[in-house]
Amino acid sequence: MPQSSRKSLKIEVFAKINLSLRILGRLEGGYHSLETIFQNISLSDKLTIKPTPGKIIVHCDSPHVPEDETNTAHKAATLCLKRLGVTNRGVEIRIDKKIPTRAGLGGASADAAGVILAIERLFGELPGGDSTRYALAASVGADVPFMLCGGRALAWGIGERMLRLPVKRTIPLAVVIPQIPVSTSWAYRALDNAQAEGDNTETLELNGGPLRWEEIIGPMGPLDTIVNDFEPVVYAHHPELRDAKQMLRDSGASVVLLSGSGSGLFGLYSTIRKRDTALKKMAAGQDDFRVVGAEFVEQAYRFLD
Repeated sequence: MPQSSRKSLKIEVFAKINLSLRILGRLEGGYHSLETIFQNISLSDKLTIKPTPGKIIVHCDSPHVPEDETNTAHKAATLCLKRLGVTNRGVEIRIDKKIPTRAGLGGASADAAGVILAIERLFGELPGGDSTRYALAASVGADVPFMLCGGRALAWGIGERMLRLPVKRTIPLAVVIPQIPVSTSWAYRALDNAQAEGDNTETLELNGGPLRWEEIIGPMGPLDTIVNDFEPVVYAHHPELRDAKQMLRDSGASVVLLSGSGSGLFGLYSTIRKRDTALKKMAAGQDDFRVVGAEFVEQAYRFLD
């Protein structure tokens, strides 16, 4: 296996939001069938990856991120090195964490994708190229394949099947980060339980009919049918998140939605000026939420050296 002469690599990886998210059913193995529109945004983590004599080491500047084998970047490195046949070397991964954790913004998945890409640069391309790379990414996590693809994509299956879509315009957005973390596994269990008990979700009536091409490639996504099936169960347990959604609406956002399973929410604005005015208004006089500005981006990652 070829070894790189590089001492280290730096890569910036970008967060995502879901412009639509429909949960279609439960699959074997704990996964769920879904249909979603991913969109990368400018919030990012920066990773530094360098070879080590034989051990995978993860360091992160956030106390909320595990540094052991449960870290998705660690999982990605383990699987990638194994698939490459590298048995006598490891990597050290340093994560400068700026993407909020447990907020539905895909930070852990972005980190995992960045590690896969960096290891290929350091140790050689995975046998089988894209097919192996995307299959390995899917085995780490359902959102990881998109973080190799980037920009905007319609995804289905468990999220591993994708059709890349054009990003026609850079849309400004505000991201609200509550102090309440929401676990994705908990959100899926809550949704499964609600469906098993026969509870209709607020979004059920919006879930019929095909997506229209002109909608999914529109600047802000499918405005007429924008929906997130997690919202009813998440808001039922955390009503303050519903209040945060109303706050975004009141600030003048054209579209407001929970991202992924939350707890992060986003609002899309027609102009940067409207977004910046909204950021000032929402930040004033409250400390229940952190509010940050971002924009749509056309890529999931970029190498920095």
